[in-house]
This record gives sequence, structure tokens and C-alpha cells, in this order.
Amino acid sequence: MPGTLHIFRLQADPLQYQVNYNVAAVSWVQVLDPDGLEDFLRHHSALPESEIAAMLEELRRQGRTTEGRVDLPESHLAEMGFRESPSDE
Repeated sequence: MPGTLHIFRLQADPLQYQVNYNVAAVSWVQVLDPDGLEDFLRHHSALPESEIAAMLEELRRQGRTTEGRVDLPESHLAEMGFRESPSDE
């Protein structure tokens, strides 16, 4: 089932991003450095390259970005380094 990917700048020095993936009532979270984030987007998100480039540019300009309808296999999120997080209901 597709979920929503929210990414925001967590801190500037050293630069880190928090990645939240929400699917139904479950949220997953991971903190990544810029290289880890780019690797995650290019190899696990199944998003087109043009969308990834637009997301990275939005992160550089605004410090946050959101993408709906991202299909990450929930059974592999822990293997990718995500941990389940309490969800607002």
C-alpha cells in the first residue's frame, strides 16, 4: 500500500535529514546524512529521477519536502534502517 514520504532538515551542522514514511496509521522514521538520503531516494523509493531531483532541490531551498503515493515495502523498512514511530490519530 502506498504511503506518504515527509523529509525535513533536522539539523544544519552536521547536515541531517529526518525521513518519515506514513502508511495508514503506521509511521516509520529514520535520520540520514545527505549521502544516505540521496542513496535511499535513488535506490529504494522507486520515484522517477526527475522527481528525486525536484525533492532534493526543495530540501535545499526550503528544508522540507513531501511526496505522496510512495510504495515502500513495509516488511523491509526495518532492514532499511527505519524504526516504527507513534502515529498521530
